[in-house]
Parts: sequence; structure tokens; C-alpha cells
Amino acid sequence: MRKYLWLFAEWDVDQYLILSGDHLYRMNYADFIQRHRETKADVTLSVVPMAESRAHDFGLVKIDRSGRVLSFSEKPKGDALKAMRVNTTVLGLPGEKAKEFPCIASMGIYVFEKQVLHDLLNAAPDRTDFGKEILPASLSSHNVQAYLFKDYWEDIGTIEAFYNANLALTAQPGSAV
Repeated sequence: MRKYLWLFAEWDVDQYLILSGDHLYRMNYADFIQRHRETKADVTLSVVPMAESRAHDFGLVKIDRSGRVLSFSEKPKGDALKAMRVNTTVLGLPGEKAKEFPCIASMGIYVFEKQVLHDLLNAAPDRTDFGKEILPASLSSHNVQAYLFKDYWEDIGTIEAFYNANLALTAQPGSAV
């Protein structure tokens, strides 16, 4: 991102939508951006409820009742993973589902206010990773919000994950694309 800031500065836009290239999902980005604007967020993360057995592979967040992100931990293990468990009924999950999915995972899809992204990237050039460095450092100084994604999503960053996602699609035709 930092390499292209010079180009981004040329664009007459208010926000940047940053997408991940190794996920399978269908999202209405207009809803995502609307949530960002309604909450007057500086940054909005798209999130999904996550089972603890898979949560260690993702950036996890804790949020308050309004959806503001209070903490962000990238791929936590052990006690750090346990510390990121939350009551996901705050996302609207029923009690049983909340027990099954006690974590909130970032999808790696973000909306940034234009100036906020520029400021965050320029403030600390040594910070190169959104999940490990940039987002956690922004929580105390910026309004970072969560947007709950309620449809099919799968991270397909490995051959095994890609294979499993394809098998899942055969079992649930029409649920993804």
C-alpha cells in the first residue's frame, strides 16, 4: 500500500476499500461502506464469528456493544487466543451459536478514510502489516468499527483451504456465489 500512496493521493475519493485476494465470498460493498459512514468510522473491518478451533489463523477483535473495536490480536495462540474469546451474542448470534463461535475474526477487508490511511502509513514507515502493526496501533487514537458479514466466507490462502472450500460448495450449492 505504501508504495502506491503517491498514486492514491491523486484520486478524488473520500474512502479506500481494501480487499484481500485469497478469500471466497460475495459481499455487497455498499452495505459495508454505509456502515462505515453511519458510524463515522476512521476505519471499518469486516468481521465474522469464528470457532475457536480455527481462530488462531486470523486476526481477532473484541468489540463493544456499538461495534467499536477495542482490541485486535493477529493470529493469537495459547493464552492470547483464550483472552480473545467474547460473547458473540453481541453480534446477534443466539446462545448456542455464540458458544460454537466464541471469537470475532477479521476478514482482512477494510474501509479507511482517505486521510486516516495516509496518516497511519506515513506515521510509522516501519509498520508494514495491517493486522500485526497498523490496526492495533490505531485503536486508541481512531474510531475503528466492525461490520458483521453474514454470508458465506472462506479464507482460501492454502491449497488445502481452496480444496475444502470447493468441496463445501458442492454440498451447499448456491450459498456462496
